[in-house]
Amino acid sequence: MAEITAFGGVSEIGGNKILLRIDKSSVFLDFGTSYKAEGCFFEEFLQPRTGCVLHDLIRLGILPRINGVYRQDAILPLGMEGKMIKGAEFWMLDIRSYEASRDKGQWTPDAVLISHAHDDHFGYLPLMGDMPVVCSKTTGKLLKAISDVGNLNGFDKQLTEMDLRRIGFLGKSAYFPNEPKVDFENKPHPRHFCYVNHKDRVDIGDLKITAFNVDHSVPGAMAYLIESERSSALYTGDIRFHGWLGYKLQEDLCGLQPDVMICEGTRIEESEPDDEKKVQEDLVEVIAETEGLSMISFAWKDIDRYETVKNAAIASGRIPIFDPRLAYLLARLGRNIYAEGAKAFLERTDSLLYSKGDYVKDKHKIGLMSCNEWDNKTKRCSTEHFDNGISAVEIRKNPEQYVIQLDYFRFKNILDFEPPEDSTFVRAQCEPFNTRMQLSEEKLKTWLQHFKINERQGYEPIQIHASGHASGPEIQAMIDAIKPKILIPVHTKYPELFKNDAGKIVVIGKGIPQKL
Repeated sequence: MAEITAFGGVSEIGGNKILLRIDKSSVFLDFGTSYKAEGCFFEEFLQPRTGCVLHDLIRLGILPRINGVYRQDAILPLGMEGKMIKGAEFWMLDIRSYEASRDKGQWTPDAVLISHAHDDHFGYLPLMGDMPVVCSKTTGKLLKAISDVGNLNGFDKQLTEMDLRRIGFLGKSAYFPNEPKVDFENKPHPRHFCYVNHKDRVDIGDLKITAFNVDHSVPGAMAYLIESERSSALYTGDIRFHGWLGYKLQEDLCGLQPDVMICEGTRIEESEPDDEKKVQEDLVEVIAETEGLSMISFAWKDIDRYETVKNAAIASGRIPIFDPRLAYLLARLGRNIYAEGAKAFLERTDSLLYSKGDYVKDKHKIGLMSCNEWDNKTKRCSTEHFDNGISAVEIRKNPEQYVIQLDYFRFKNILDFEPPEDSTFVRAQCEPFNTRMQLSEEKLKTWLQHFKINERQGYEPIQIHASGHASGPEIQAMIDAIKPKILIPVHTKYPELFKNDAGKIVVIGKGIPQKL
């Protein structure tokens, strides 16, 4: 009645790409980037080629070689078939596109269910065909914000809309007239999003899908109950219970007894639960002991951590300053950072003059861009950050008045701050967990040592963090309450630590269909 194939998310943390077939219908549960697989081949300056990213990822085994899933123009640019072009054999990929399969009545997924807006769960979505995308409305807004201000290009940027790629020919006035060239049409059309709220039920194919709010380190995270007339499957996505939201999936689904429960276990080996309130208390303590500038690093999509840092700064009598990307995200969610007692950082950019003209290419840096505030006809956009934000000028004069969100990739701004030696840097996010991050860590320490930041800690970042994932006992309590007949661990390195007193545990291998 049910079959599960995990093309990612097993024997690794992240990269979830789980195909669930129930009766005559099928859905993908996430379609995320595999950091582990990509890290085996790529690094910061060695990346998949933008023009043939799908080909590169499939040929390296990072993406699965399956029919009926990928968009046609990612496989072969439109209009290129049959053209006599040198190197055409490099474009030959022996898979059938989503569009071709659909038009011929062959198998395609009925939808992709995105649990939340982390790259390891949605990152390869732009390469998928135009199938329905089920997610929360908040996740949809997050994906739009990421595509707008996330420093993406090519296919990677097309999270909420598709701009088809087509072959054309250079004009007569070009340096090499009539030569072929592949480019996007610049006529994007929106993907088909199906937004769901807590306990909403939608019909996808022959399936009924019910969404449930869960707590995670980005807003809008969902678990999904997928039901047919004969079978049921529950997908937790990523989950925790210690954030400010306080959602508990087991309270909604206690005693459900689904046929299958696909459960994450990032921290299944950890016995102690994390606590976001403790993060706030620890931050208040560090800020209180800081005489100079207080700098805190965390992901700009982590709205829970924004609340924590903001509250800690205000409790310490300081003004909290945040990345303009976070301010933009809040605006997308209908919130105003200034109305919430915080400020946005006005970063020097382009010609570095603090001229309004410096921000035309990155308009989110000059003001809140909630919807269509930039109008190409009137040339108007919000300038709230320019008018009311905090620049390096103010920080340099009175560093003791501020707490600023500053991630590693924006450390160049310290050159403008000139922070006094009794300043502190807190890393309020996970510690380095791969080679690339460890190399960045060494550079980070060099910056801290140069400016004598965290001198009492030996120039090490002060680590204050609570994970986006539940601990082992919390996960086990959820499993015990829901009582699945079959439990499938994913998003974990330790599937053997799961227990299921109500049924059995099935550990699945990558790319191997498992009938249940």
